[in-house]
Amino acid sequence: MKNAPSLLFFFLFIFTKLSAQTDYHKVDFFATNFKGKYQDIADLARQLTQPFSTEPEKARALFTWLAVNVRYDVEKFRNPPPRPRFSGKTKADMEAEAREYYEKEIAKSFKAKKGVCADYSRMYKTMCDAVGLECEIIVGDARDFHRPYRNVHNNPHAWNAVKWDGTWHLLDATWGAGYVHDGKFKRDDNPGFFDTSPAVFSQNHLPDDEKWQLLEKPLTKKEFADQPLIQYGQNEYPILDFSQTVTTEGKDRVLRFKFVRNPKHFRILMNQSKRLEVRHEMKDGWVELRFKDPGAGKEIAVFCGEQEQGYMRGFAKYEIR
Repeated sequence: MKNAPSLLFFFLFIFTKLSAQTDYHKVDFFATNFKGKYQDIADLARQLTQPFSTEPEKARALFTWLAVNVRYDVEKFRNPPPRPRFSGKTKADMEAEAREYYEKEIAKSFKAKKGVCADYSRMYKTMCDAVGLECEIIVGDARDFHRPYRNVHNNPHAWNAVKWDGTWHLLDATWGAGYVHDGKFKRDDNPGFFDTSPAVFSQNHLPDDEKWQLLEKPLTKKEFADQPLIQYGQNEYPILDFSQTVTTEGKDRVLRFKFVRNPKHFRILMNQSKRLEVRHEMKDGWVELRFKDPGAGKEIAVFCGEQEQGYMRGFAKYEIR
């Protein structure tokens, strides 16, 4: 993996350029403010996409509506329903039972406007099917920034891949809607989880079927876990580039980040609690963070904001090696 940093930065650069060329403001405005009446989820999908002519615009409209209107169901996550059992005598019978069961589950989640990741991904696929977009539900493990950082991950998750112009694109409507903190769902605008570069998406999404990494060389589970964890989806301080590892310069440990808009203040916490003194300065368009070496094996979380005290947004986690 000696070439991983340069490859990652290359994909980040390409992703940033492509994102800059795709203006979804009109799509997002329409989907966010949509007040039309609809009969069911398929009818809604057709109305949401009707004003738009391109496949990426249609895919974005469905993503934005779900992210804005569907809340994460914390109670269902804590107390999941029992897994369904199908009793058909033939494979066709069981497939028909399963299809009917999931159609009811999708309708139930859609009516309640809440669900867990499986519900978001099923609703998204149902909406894509209704408007002729090829879509798949992807399952695997995820690394969630809002949970303790772990090297060994077992956090089941579901997301989607949608095809346009003959190419598959990755998205996560669940994380696009927000996150869970202290047992409560927090609505948060995270457009960076739509059409994310596979090299970036693979930081925190590891599909069971490695082909859905959409990488020329798929990551192993260890390589997946050894990466830093960057909150690239958030819209408050969009990140263009970042250090792949924590480097050492003299007695200092150093991290570098490149933002669309630079935060004014930074904070670093070790092992979720101990605050480290941090200095920051600008160098060639990068924000450089310097702090004393806390020792190998320690985990650090990096936060930023407009005020030195009070709330700051967490945006990166690293393990000191």
